[in-house]
Amino acid sequence: MNREAFRMTVGIVAVVVILLSSMAFSVRERHTVLVTRFGELVRIEDEPGLHWKFPWPIDRAVPIDRRKRVFNTRHSEMLTRDKKNAILLSYASWQVADPELFYKAVGSLDEAEKKLDGVVTNAKIGVLGRYDLSALVSTRPEELRAEEIETEILEAVQNSARSKYGIDVDQVGFKRLSLPEGNIPSVFDQMRAERRKVAAGFRAIGKRDAAALRSKTDLEVAEVLAAARQEAAKLRGEAEAEAAEIYSAAHKSAPELFEMLRQLESLEKIMGERSTLIMRTDKAPFSVLNGPEAMDLGVPDKR
Repeated sequence: MNREAFRMTVGIVAVVVILLSSMAFSVRERHTVLVTRFGELVRIEDEPGLHWKFPWPIDRAVPIDRRKRVFNTRHSEMLTRDKKNAILLSYASWQVADPELFYKAVGSLDEAEKKLDGVVTNAKIGVLGRYDLSALVSTRPEELRAEEIETEILEAVQNSARSKYGIDVDQVGFKRLSLPEGNIPSVFDQMRAERRKVAAGFRAIGKRDAAALRSKTDLEVAEVLAAARQEAAKLRGEAEAEAAEIYSAAHKSAPELFEMLRQLESLEKIMGERSTLIMRTDKAPFSVLNGPEAMDLGVPDKR
């Protein structure tokens, strides 16, 4: 074989190799390849492996990466319902759901993230306009609504991204929150006011509980005292009744002695210390001073 024939053979082989390489394409896992013919989409290949097409410039293979991706949105300043500004940096997790729509509407991953950035920003503006700044920054946990806000933003982004760009967004979240310098004093004032409000609430609860405890204690003391007084009155009544019974029994068993004792008690009440009285002793109760025999006890004379 002469040199010219060898060169021709090598040239033919090179052309065949180049032609075959331009006709073959491979599809990787979690990728889709769109085959276009003169710029028009003719078929979609998503089965992993080797596939064939007409050589360029007739056919062209456009690979689409369907793996999940995460990107950060740009810093954007939002206005809340209470007219406060907040600067938010967000992130979004997304992947291609409709390769054909994605190719026609977006064309590339970089362009897709630019589109998504605008969609997320618009959703944040719309949602945050319905919330006060305290939903994002507050000393009171019950006022925070960050998760609720993220969910509303995600729903708005999903609807727009899927219908316009063939993109499925499964998560949107806040990565960083900052405040414009002019808003910081007002936010701190609001936080201090919230803390004072919480402290006042705790003090009011403490006073209320203390008053309730005092009222309960006073009621219990009053009940105990009333029961004690009732028991004392009962005991006094029983004692007086018992004393009356004793007096009655004594009077019945020894009336003369009882009368003498009664006169002695009367005399003791009348006479004090260092008392001087000039009285007749033939009348009660002073007759007891003359001795038992001088007392007019109504005892019949046995003589």
